[in-house]
Amino acid sequence: MCRIVSYLGTPVLLEDLLYSPDSALLNQIIHAQMLDMLNLAGFGMAAWDPVSHAPASPFVYRTTQVGVFDRNLKLLASKVAPHALLAHIRGVPYNSSVQINEQNVHPFKFDRVPLAMAHNGDLSGFRAMRFDLVEHVRPEFAQHIQGSTDSEWLYALVLSGLDDPLRINQPEAILAAIRRALGIVREVRARHGITRSSSTNLIFCDGVNLIAVRYTFDFGRFENVRLQGTMQFLSMWYTFGRDYGLHGDEWKLVGGAADADSIIVASEPLTRDIATWIEVPEYSALVVRRDGDRRSAEIHALEV
Repeated sequence: MCRIVSYLGTPVLLEDLLYSPDSALLNQIIHAQMLDMLNLAGFGMAAWDPVSHAPASPFVYRTTQVGVFDRNLKLLASKVAPHALLAHIRGVPYNSSVQINEQNVHPFKFDRVPLAMAHNGDLSGFRAMRFDLVEHVRPEFAQHIQGSTDSEWLYALVLSGLDDPLRINQPEAILAAIRRALGIVREVRARHGITRSSSTNLIFCDGVNLIAVRYTFDFGRFENVRLQGTMQFLSMWYTFGRDYGLHGDEWKLVGGAADADSIIVASEPLTRDIATWIEVPEYSALVVRRDGDRRSAEIHALEV
């Protein structure tokens, strides 16, 4: 399984999200605290820098290198200060059937589409399902699918549920498209008799909106599979506040939700002290809204 971190708020150095905290995303490649596996199949990010050329379009970086050895990424992280970030390290099963290539690295963002997406989990039986999904994906997006992952198809499904995917959408429209996509996958799974537990944790960001989904199809159902820690939901956490940085000996946001102008959402807390982190409930979506200079979060149940 993979690890994700997303940020929305006042500009911060990439280094302070990807490298500096004890459980920063790049440290989770080898030492994830809430996942018993390595994440060696690539790193990717979309970073919206407010002082860059065309700030509404993110800087996108994707590589199959193991991120902790990527000197170019380290140098970039010391210079780029985005106000929005969606970053992902890819973890895959340890076997030769897995395809390690740039086309399969998250996050996914099609040309001219503001919304990007990263996925933590996998859809069991995806090879049998994907041709049934074609009818639900707009042709202009189907032809942009380059990789072999279930994640890119989920992204295309969500975009196909937006009335105008080429503009910044309201959170309600994005959430409705997510519900539609999950419903289509559930129906196709039923058509093929697929009942094996399949995690579908998703984070979407377009530089304005941030929506995080914690969801599992048929949780706890496994056929003829040796269980190895799979009876737990994949984790997802968030923290609110302002002035992200090193406070005392801990990297964190301060001030709490009342004065929050920034939010971090991650597969697991980035810091030793998790007192300021809140777990996203299972079968729910976290929707971040902006109200003037403040940001607030809502939890929406996903009854799909």
